[in-house]
Amino acid sequence: MSLLSAGRIVVVDTETTGMSPADGHALVEVATVVLENGAIGETWSSLIRPGRPIPPDAAAVHGITDAMVADAPSPAAVAAELRRRCGEHAVAFHNSPFDLPFVIELLRASGQPPLFNPIVDTLGLARGFTGEGGNSLQALRARYALPAEPAHRALGDALTTARLLIALAARWEKEKGTRSVFELAAASQDVMRNTMRRDAAPRPRGASVR
Repeated sequence: MSLLSAGRIVVVDTETTGMSPADGHALVEVATVVLENGAIGETWSSLIRPGRPIPPDAAAVHGITDAMVADAPSPAAVAAELRRRCGEHAVAFHNSPFDLPFVIELLRASGQPPLFNPIVDTLGLARGFTGEGGNSLQALRARYALPAEPAHRALGDALTTARLLIALAARWEKEKGTRSVFELAAASQDVMRNTMRRDAAPRPRGASVR
């Protein structure tokens, strides 16, 4: 029995108007993919009215325009559905320091209960084997020969993250002795904290942080 074979993980991905909610940016799309006993199950996605224009540079990445979200559900409606789908299950992201603040702000602003769920980060799991460079979601999709999905859209990236999690969890179980989703979550966050500390350290001029 694999460590993913006895339970549910909800994989979440988002698309946004910019890099941080602290700068006034907001979600424009969110998606979930359920991993049920180690297999991909129910999927869901929704556009969101962000309450502000979508900058051209953001639209150039994900292809979501102001016209597309003009009649989308309100943030409060999407927040309620997202919180219901996450429940108390472990939640997985690829690069949680980006997505999670947007999700936290969406829930907070909509009066939804906060997420105290275990957080699994596939970026941290990947860095545990390959170090800090070359771990974008699309690079990892190619490395692990995963099916192609529409990139930079929430559902496509959530499906890729779910498949990546299956592959990485098997490696962490076999090569590092990880035995539960809780251990997997803790390990992924440990790697993320350690790599973020290195990113924050002074570097020689011109050095890369990835």
